[in-house]
Order: sequence, then C-alpha cells, then structure tokens
Amino acid sequence: MKALLNTRRVRLAGLLGSVGILVACSSGTGPGEDAVHGGPDNPAPDGSYTEAVTNPNGIASLEPITLGGVEQWILIRGQDTSNPVLVFLHGGPGSPAILYGRFAFKPLEQYFTVVTWDQRGCGKSYHAGVDLQSLTFEQLLSDTRELVLQLRARFATQKVFLMGVSWGAILGIHLADDYPDLVQAYVGIGQPVNVNQGLGIAIEFAIRRATTLGEDETVAQLTELQELWQTDPSLAWEQHGPLQTWLESHGYGDLHDLSLYSSLAQEAGPLTEYTAQDQTNEDSWQALYDASPLRQDASWLLAMDLQQDIPRLEVPAVFMNGSYDYKAPLELVEQYVAGLQAPLGKQVIAFEQSGHVVFLEQRTLFRNSMIEILAAHRD
Repeated sequence: MKALLNTRRVRLAGLLGSVGILVACSSGTGPGEDAVHGGPDNPAPDGSYTEAVTNPNGIASLEPITLGGVEQWILIRGQDTSNPVLVFLHGGPGSPAILYGRFAFKPLEQYFTVVTWDQRGCGKSYHAGVDLQSLTFEQLLSDTRELVLQLRARFATQKVFLMGVSWGAILGIHLADDYPDLVQAYVGIGQPVNVNQGLGIAIEFAIRRATTLGEDETVAQLTELQELWQTDPSLAWEQHGPLQTWLESHGYGDLHDLSLYSSLAQEAGPLTEYTAQDQTNEDSWQALYDASPLRQDASWLLAMDLQQDIPRLEVPAVFMNGSYDYKAPLELVEQYVAGLQAPLGKQVIAFEQSGHVVFLEQRTLFRNSMIEILAAHRD
C-alpha cells in the first residue's frame, strides 16, 4: 500500500487501526431504537469521528488503545457486535489504514465487526514519543497479538478472522503460524512469499513490457537493475525505486485501473477520521519509518521465504492476489500454496482485473469471497 500513502498528499482530504480499551465513539443514547453510534455527535477524544451506524446493535468507534505500552488508534465498524471480528492489517510498513477502512470495508459491515488499525508510529498512531527503535518486525507482531487479545476479551470471542495486505500479510501469516488458537481463518492479500524472488520477477516483467512499449530508456535502466539484482540483491532492493514507480504508473502496482484513484477520492468524501494535525503529521511519520530498523536494514525482508519459514498452517488460509500485481507476483503465491500443508483448508483466489489492492478494484468478488470464507469457517 506504499503508493497509496505516497500519493496521499494530493488525495488525503478525500481518500487518502482484555485491558484498558478507551471507548471514545460509543452510542450517544445507549441501546434502543434511537441508538446512534459514531457520527459528529459522538466524536473521539481528538474531535475526529467516523460515519454513524444507526443499528442499535452496531458499532462505529474511533478510539485510542494501548499496545506494547504505546497509544495507538483503531476504527471499529459493524452492524451487529455479535458478528465475528475481522482484524485488518495494513501495508507499508507505515501506510495507515484508517484512511480508507470506512469505505473500503463497508460492504463487510453487515457480516463482520471490522477492526482497522493504524500501526504504531503512523497515521493516527503517530506521536512524537514513539521510539524509533521500536519499529521492528518483532514489536509490530507483538502489537498485533496484543490487539487480537484485547478484541477477543472485548467481544467475548475465542478467535478472530485475520486479514492482511502486503506488509500486513507478512505480520498476519506469522501471527497465524505462531498463534493459531487466536485465528479463525487467515486471509492474505497481495501476500509476499519471497521478496527477493518477487523483485527478480518484477524486473524481468517490466523489461519485457517496456520493450514492447518501445520505452528504450526504461529498458536500459531496468537492465542495469537486473544485473545488480543478480550480483547484489540487497543493493538492488535499495535502488528499486524507479522500478516501483514504473509499475505503479503502468497499472502493475497497487491498482491496475489507474482511473480509480480519482473516483476513490470522491467516494471517500471528507476524511473525518483524521484531524488536521493527523494530516500535518504525515511528513513526520514518513521520516520516522524511513529511519526505522524496518527500512534501514532490508536483509531480514530479503531473507524471507514462506516455503521454508511457514510450510504448514494450522488455520484455514485464503490468498487473494491480483493478476496484475507485480509487487507480490501471483505466480509465487500459487507456488507457495501448492506446497503448503494446511489441513483445515487452503485456497488461492485470482482477481483477474486487479493489481495489489484487490479490495479496491474488484469489490463484488472481494465481498462475495469474504462471505464465503465466513460461511465456511464460522463456528
């Protein structure tokens, strides 16, 4: 989701998460026919708010919580709090999701209690006191587990449905592997499998496509990157920005249909979940993540290989990937799932008209797929 964050400077106003939960957007009247959750009359402590839910059994809550000793923010939306909990883990690292959670997952609110979280140090979870050195894979995985434990206690459920995109899918699949007792089913969107191999596949594809388009300068630049990748993958990763830019601009990154960017901005409407200060903080949280251990040393990321690291999952696992996604190529996901041992079930759903962020491109297929997952794996 990095590109969605990078383009937010243009679209932010329109487009572009057991113990101590501070409920800030609770019902203004309590349960009953006239109960209203969320909305401007039920703001969060900082004055922001999320669109109201009028179902008396529903929830529309924008609230701070404490994870790993650090205040962070979540958005909870749903038509009935007795529905299963669905936790969404955003991409990046450092590409917050409360920006788009309200409208992206609204079609699921009838079936799930949807929890969208801005991970520590980004979006609404940014503040000057966040320790730079705490932005590690291990800490964010620990935060994820703590969030799930809190939600489990709050909504009186043993397990949650867990959905991650891109970087969030790295966190998600590791949580599902480490703590299968917490996860009803795992959904990986744009699932990174082997980042180093994926980079090589993306470079080769881009060279072929740019050659077909007659983009000679691009071909020369990418050929140099390919040669570098063959000898020094870490350095190639550090210098792959032009490749990423090319993929995004040609519809092989976050979105395949580039016209959606403007329509999504219109659909999102006023970004009431973020205060003016939250928006102003963008440069600060970008700088924080750029200087973090997650970004400064990519060796851990390039060494990741799910075929070796997680050859077996003890939870149902569904992988949704766009056919035009060259940030996490579909072919690697298919190879991984073919060899994955998953006694409770495994599936790949190919989104034939999508890039990396399938839930924003093929919404009907995404919604129907999530309903089917719920039907198949609900207690």
